[in-house]
Parts: sequence; C-alpha cells; structure tokens
Amino acid sequence: MKVDLEQTPESQAEHLAQTRINLAARALGGDVLSCSDDFFAEKDNLLLASDPVFLPEKFTAYGKWMDGWESRRRRDGKNDWVIIRLAVTGSVETIEVDTRHFKGNAPGAVQLEYIASDTDPDEKTLWQLLAERTEVNPDTRNLITLARPARASHIRLTMIPDGGIARLRVYGSIELESQNRLPGEPVDTAAIMNGGRSVDCSDSFFSSMQNLLLPGRGVDMHDGWETRRRRQGGHDWMVVRLSVLTQIKRVEVDTLHFKGNYPDHCTIEACRSADEQPDDNTQWVTILPEQKLHAHRNHTFLKELENTGQLYTHVRLNIFPDGGVSRFRVIGYEAGQL
Repeated sequence: MKVDLEQTPESQAEHLAQTRINLAARALGGDVLSCSDDFFAEKDNLLLASDPVFLPEKFTAYGKWMDGWESRRRRDGKNDWVIIRLAVTGSVETIEVDTRHFKGNAPGAVQLEYIASDTDPDEKTLWQLLAERTEVNPDTRNLITLARPARASHIRLTMIPDGGIARLRVYGSIELESQNRLPGEPVDTAAIMNGGRSVDCSDSFFSSMQNLLLPGRGVDMHDGWETRRRRQGGHDWMVVRLSVLTQIKRVEVDTLHFKGNYPDHCTIEACRSADEQPDDNTQWVTILPEQKLHAHRNHTFLKELENTGQLYTHVRLNIFPDGGVSRFRVIGYEAGQL
C-alpha cells in the first residue's frame, strides 16, 4: 500500500482525535495483547487516553521512567514489536504513532501489519502489510494515512529496530452489523460501537464531542462533552452522523456528573443528507422541541418527539446556552428493518 507520512502541526492531530474514532481506545475495548520487550516502560501505556507526560526527576530500578512503551537497546539485529487488539473490527484509515518526550530514544522507523479475525493471533498467523517501513520523527505526533482503508481486528506495530513510543491511535470507522441483531430490533444508531460518529460541533473546549457516543454512562465530567461558558450570546450544538438511515423513536440526553454546568434546556433537529457533514444549506427538521434539562440525570424522550415518520441520516443536539452533556442516544429502526 502507498502510505503518506505527514509531519503535521499539533492542531491537525487534535482535529483528527476530535472527529475520528480511535478503534484502539481502551474505553471501547481496545487492548495490548503482547510485545517482544518492554524493559523500560510497559506496553499497556500505549493505549492510555491521557496525553503523555515527562517527569524529569522520576526514575525506576530499570532506568528513566517514561510514559509510553520502551524496549531495551537491541544488539542482535532484530526488531521489537507489539500486538494490539482493536475494540471492534473496523475500517482503519489513519494511524498516529506518538513519540512525544522520546527525543533520543524513539525508533527510526515503524512498520504496521494487520489481520481481520475473530480470534487472537498466534505464531502461525499470516499478517498482511498495512503500512510499509516508514520513518518517524522523535518527540512528534506522527500521522500515517493509508491510501485505502483496511478492515482490521488486530494491528502489529514493529519498531525498527527498538526504542520508545508514547501512544498509538488507530483512527477509522465502524459499520453497524445487522446480523448481530434480531429482525425489527431497535438500535442506537448514534453509538460509536454501532458506527455513529460526531462530525461537527460549535465548541469542545473542555472535552471531546466523541465522548457523547461512548458505551455505558460517563465516569466523570471529563468523560462527556463540555463547552466553555458563552459570553457573546447564541447556543452550542453538536452534529451526529447516524450509522444508517434511521426512523427515530427515542432519544436520551444524559447529564450525569454535570451538576453546576448542565445546559438549561435542549432541542434536537434531524436531516437527510448524502454528505458526511451537512452544509449551511441543509434543511433541518425539529424532532424534539424545547425541553428543560436537569443536573446529573438521564432524560428520556419518547412522546415528546415530532416528525418521527421520516428517515434521517444526521441529528443535531442543541444545548442552551452552553454546558456539559455526558451521553446522547438516538434509538430507532434501520430503514428496511421495520
């Protein structure tokens, strides 16, 4: 595969993290299965959700403490590797190899391989090339964009020959798997694990809009979507691209953990668009008129919904005037499944 390596500014990497799904995220079920060596720093650090940090005075019995995965120096001509099981089999588009704080101990290059399998790999597994040997820069959020997306369940990252990597992100998309549901069963088509994705928002100063669509209920305020305090009027909003064309029957707006900063009220609109992100000319239809919200509570709306006889591809959650929401659910029927 042809691979395009871009040394991007921090803002581009942040935009990617805000708008794409990290298929390796531990919050979704991603895991580090094994590695060749993690003498200096443990392999499990690769999937930490937090940004890597550097503590100058911190050392362990093995050497300098580093916030990432770091192997010892190779003297045998071989390379070090790590195997990641993705949260779900998905379409991989871009991989971030984050070497922040690894300045004199980052690998010179990496190679990426993949499989699509229901079982974990073993020594007999035949890996396919995802990205050929690609140079990476130290102390940098290196982005490797694939020429064509690849459907993968597991990733093997090989460092050439050794060194340290702070974080690994595997960005892509998920498809709704209809074969795993009963005929006519309603589904949350906004959920990340079902292929939903946040595509745009007015503001995400405190936390990512993608958090709204994560499984389960939020663990704290950071595990949600929170905007800054508005001082210039207006209101905040967030657009979700549903996984499939959906007839919406129930929505949930959960303000769990947001006690002094929940929105006063909300509305929800929907549209049908062939575009990933609807433009300014899109005609939105109100499906939930203004509803009062409360602190630290999951709000379920059924009878309050309007215009539910149509099929929609996107929904827009409007919060007034600002604040935080923990989770957002859009439950309905896939077109053709009624």
